[in-house]
Amino acid sequence: EKTLLSFFARGNYNYDNRYLFTATVRADGSTVFSNKNKWGFFPSFSAAWRVSEEAFMKDVEWVSNFKVRLGWGIVGNDRISNYLSMDLYEANKYGIGNNTVTVLTPKQLKNANLKWEGASSVNLGVDLGFFDNRLNVTADFFIKDTKDLLLAQSLAHVTGFDSQMQNIGKIQNKGIELSLNSTNIQTRNFTWQTNFNISFIKNTLKGLASGVESMYARSGFDSNFTAYDYIATVGQSLGLIYGYEFDGIYQSSDFYTTPDNQLILKEGITNNARYGSVKPGVVKYKDQDGDGIITTNDRTVIGNAMPKWYGGITNTFNYKGIDFSFMFQFNYGNDIYNATRLYATQTRNGRRNMMAEVADRWSPTNASNKVPSQDGYIVNDVYSRFIEDGSFLRLKNITLGYTLPHKWTRKFHASKLRIYATGQNLFCISGYSGYDPEVNSASSNPMTPGLDWGAYPKSRVFTFGIDLQF
Repeated sequence: EKTLLSFFARGNYNYDNRYLFTATVRADGSTVFSNKNKWGFFPSFSAAWRVSEEAFMKDVEWVSNFKVRLGWGIVGNDRISNYLSMDLYEANKYGIGNNTVTVLTPKQLKNANLKWEGASSVNLGVDLGFFDNRLNVTADFFIKDTKDLLLAQSLAHVTGFDSQMQNIGKIQNKGIELSLNSTNIQTRNFTWQTNFNISFIKNTLKGLASGVESMYARSGFDSNFTAYDYIATVGQSLGLIYGYEFDGIYQSSDFYTTPDNQLILKEGITNNARYGSVKPGVVKYKDQDGDGIITTNDRTVIGNAMPKWYGGITNTFNYKGIDFSFMFQFNYGNDIYNATRLYATQTRNGRRNMMAEVADRWSPTNASNKVPSQDGYIVNDVYSRFIEDGSFLRLKNITLGYTLPHKWTRKFHASKLRIYATGQNLFCISGYSGYDPEVNSASSNPMTPGLDWGAYPKSRVFTFGIDLQF
């Protein structure tokens, strides 16, 4: 069983409500590590200066709050499977003559040196309030460096194992988070408030194991897809999807026809040698190394699952006893690896149902340049036709309520009676062809984000309720 034990201490100091200091230290012990590495120690420190409380700000009436914050701290991560630092075996049964023999075989290659992953963060923030705090702005700039990443390192097959969990690599996340809260209208009977936030984050892989510039990973969504489909390269972000770049479909015009009806690929047309003898209707890949032939060396980055920015906006209205609010959530600039669509468009097995787009496949009478013929693809290849834009705008929540006047509720000795209705995930604007663009089927592995493998979409939920207080 996985168990965590933590000790925590914090000290606060406040001088004249202007200078604020906090220091924290915590120790965490986790059973996922060996005895010598069970414990991790994580300190933090923060300071704040309430500039608006200084004497020289007293005459600046339109600034109601001005606070500068600076923080530094380390946090740990132990989110890996248990027992990876131990020798584990699994039982296999074999028949020898008339007898059944049970044999124990190694299940994994242990790593007794596994230890806590650590992430240190530096944060500089500013809180501003204007016009008696009717307008509040919060801005945070942060740099987060993570070292001793807990990742599955690929191994030479001579070891007998595909990978081993190791502490390798360094990642840096830096960015800006902005938040805006405003009271747009405030009268005796009507109030309109807005809450807006947006985050810009840049993710960079700073280092891997000594001498290693790139690391590959398999999403493992289906056992038949054995090639690497994610890559992490020093100097670039995590979440890079790896495969072939789609370049359309071979058409009849790409070939010469010999007198004996043999098809010869025209000069200058890349030969997808991975297919064998190409013909009209076969999928084309881009030749990345310029040798005129498609091989595994032509795999490249075909998508990035990390968003460029994301956030949300909430508006709240109150008129007498009526309250109404709605929240939009948005995400921009990330790609989705639609493994569901990749799997469900491989048409060679005629006993399997297919997605509707397969009806537009190439045929002698339908010269499609998007969908190959029923046998015109390379089984289990990952290519960019199935990498889609994951940007979206979602109506996350909408609520309408009515609070009865107190003069009515006090007649039955109640202090409040509110009737309300709420809808969640009512609609989503997106160009993604799958069920839901907000998806991450392999969320436990930081190397394989943005995967959609039969992910269940978010449910549309309607709630009706009564809030009664006495």
